[in-house]
Amino acid sequence: MHHRSPLLFALLPLVVLSSLTGCDRPKVTVVEVAPATPAAEPVAQTKTLETQRLGAAIDRFQQEPTEVQHAAVKKALAELEGEIAELEALVAKRSGAEQTEAAAKLQNLRSYHAAELVRLNAAAPKPVLPAGPLPDARTGAEKVEDSVERVGNSLENAARKTGDAIKDAVR
Repeated sequence: MHHRSPLLFALLPLVVLSSLTGCDRPKVTVVEVAPATPAAEPVAQTKTLETQRLGAAIDRFQQEPTEVQHAAVKKALAELEGEIAELEALVAKRSGAEQTEAAAKLQNLRSYHAAELVRLNAAAPKPVLPAGPLPDARTGAEKVEDSVERVGNSLENAARKTGDAIKDAVR
């Protein structure tokens, strides 16, 4: 089945109508398009204290985007991330129906977390990045090369100091 744009279906009757009315003079047709509706607030499929706190914290941040509200959102995000980590451990330890149930909850919380991050970034005056240091963008080979260079420099300095110490001892 092909995916067709709703705009195509909206404009198709206008094209057909204009072709049937003739081409005596140019006609201008104005079509009003309703504005896009804003994204709905995410709904947690698995309700927990952490999801409720995060949703409420982001609501407050949307109403009043201050540093205090942002700190409350970061705390609520950390609590939800802790709950996600606990579920990851349960999924790894359990089997059968218990594992399936924990995995479903885990997926629901991950989806909710991602949706709330989108909502937070939309509400923030500037994009809010996850807490913590930014990842090292160098490739693995570049990292190894830098490490080898540092080790080589250290060995060279040690050899130089040893040579100097031997010269001083011989004098």
